[in-house]
Amino acid sequence: MYVDDIMEVLKGHFGDDKEFTPNTHFLDHLDGDEIDIVDVVVQISKKLDINIPEEDTFDIGTVGELINVVGKHVNV
Repeated sequence: MYVDDIMEVLKGHFGDDKEFTPNTHFLDHLDGDEIDIVDVVVQISKKLDINIPEEDTFDIGTVGELINVVGKHVNV
């Protein structure tokens, strides 16, 4: 399932020692920034062979929001 792929990318990017729940916030909990979010989206897009338009990434702030955005584009 694509959620496992998302978690694999997040762990690779932010580290295995971090906890990832739907409420985990990239800026507040993972010390990430907008560049990290874009990088993660690019990695996930390549891994799942999907296209996520840039405008769909603007409101991603949490892991749950990331999962929802990716879910819109999987098997479309």
